[in-house]
Amino acid sequence: MKIALINTVNLEENGISTFILNNSYLFSKWGEDVAIIAPNRVKKAFKKRIISKGIRLIELPMRDNSPQIYFWKLIKVLKKEKYDIVHVNGNSTTMSIELLAAWFAGIKVRIAHSHNTTTDHKKINRLLRPIFNLTVNGRIACNDAAGKWLFHQKNFLIIKNGINLSHFQFNIDIRERYRHILHLKKNDILLGHVGRFNKQKNQAFLLDLMKQLGPKYYLVLVGSGMNYENLKKNVNNDTFLSKHVFFTGAVNDTAGWLNAMDLFLLPSLYEGQPYTLIEATASGLNAIVSNTISQENNLANNISFEKINSPINWLKKIATLVIRNRSIESQLYINKLKNHGYDTVENAKILLEFYKKEISFYN
Repeated sequence: MKIALINTVNLEENGISTFILNNSYLFSKWGEDVAIIAPNRVKKAFKKRIISKGIRLIELPMRDNSPQIYFWKLIKVLKKEKYDIVHVNGNSTTMSIELLAAWFAGIKVRIAHSHNTTTDHKKINRLLRPIFNLTVNGRIACNDAAGKWLFHQKNFLIIKNGINLSHFQFNIDIRERYRHILHLKKNDILLGHVGRFNKQKNQAFLLDLMKQLGPKYYLVLVGSGMNYENLKKNVNNDTFLSKHVFFTGAVNDTAGWLNAMDLFLLPSLYEGQPYTLIEATASGLNAIVSNTISQENNLANNISFEKINSPINWLKKIATLVIRNRSIESQLYINKLKNHGYDTVENAKILLEFYKKEISFYN
């Protein structure tokens, strides 16, 4: 089977990329011919990891700046490679660009995968709806809310955002090592966030919270993105924040930073099913998240949902934090995640069977 996994956002440290990489690694291991098509120049370290797994990487860095050129080059690539499956990953009907290209290229199975519950481009999303409905013939979502948002009344398959659960299991030695990097004392409380620095993830909200917390509270922000430098500048210009807020930049050791945290915070304006919440849960963390995030994410009953316009409620929840036995909590949460279907290997098998069924149907 020849598979093309297409990313409609940059292939880097983000949730959609994590899904694509996790599954492409497994497909390649199982003997499938798999390629990743990215709309950006991929960083060398990322590229090296992909190629080392026997996966072909095709970079078309024109989607945002030159969508017409991107569209025609994508058609050319798809025609040449003659894929059995084109699996497009994104947040809205702007996936019509890739689906239409696949349609022109004669690809019979054209899958759209919904990874979120809204979009920043609502007008374009409405305008492209007819093309989207015409060109898509396979529908997947990360959860029920994301599927209903994009596909309305159409049937769709839910493939949950599985992870390698054992990789995120809590480890006291790793916790102490990472806290030592930040020069934290035993009783210091480290709040944490993992995500791209953009409008959706809303990290500025966390900085406002920090200004209202006492000196024993610290915050680590893991990730990078367009708002990274501005937020870092704001922190450096504030006497209190500069001593209590840490930036890691883009990392490949998220599990280590999660071990160091005492509470996970996710004040996103919207989300589908964020990998970071699954990872934080596996590490035994409780979380406070915005109430715009689907309740489906509360898989281990470890998440509190609060309104973004009520920071006082966030502060109250943070103040009532109880430090628990993370080793026990981590194992309990991992067991619950397994029972709910968040094992990446099992999910990849389900996805592969879906591919085979679609190919059989359309051939």
